[in-house]
Amino acid sequence: MNEEANGYVVVSCAVDDLSADERVRCLRLITDGGTVNFVTAARDFPRSAKIAIARKGDETVGVASTKPIREDYAAGRAKKAEFPFDRHKPELGYVVVDPSHRGNRVSSGTWAEASSRESGPFWRRSWSATSAPKC
Repeated sequence: MNEEANGYVVVSCAVDDLSADERVRCLRLITDGGTVNFVTAARDFPRSAKIAIARKGDETVGVASTKPIREDYAAGRAKKAEFPFDRHKPELGYVVVDPSHRGNRVSSGTWAEASSRESGPFWRRSWSATSAPKC
């Protein structure tokens, strides 16, 4: 567990460790930006290889995750992109922060926790048009 000076607590967890309300909150955070629809997030988020949740008090305000390693999928994406990358590396899943908590370095804390114990860079399929710097 990592407690930030500004009162945010970031923890690693599995989807099964989250209450039903926390899972819905995470799905809402993921889908509220409009890049991912709820059905897709509800299908993919539980498959996350690793999850980190940021809380302030009792409120879940951010979530980051890595997707499971899918070698064939990664190889296909690398081929389409005409750019080689290690298909044995996990894919960036989600990094989202409630808009009212942006600017507090919550995303960097959740991503650091979600990506810990992994070596080398992650790959991502796309970058969200709704991404904001310094989340």
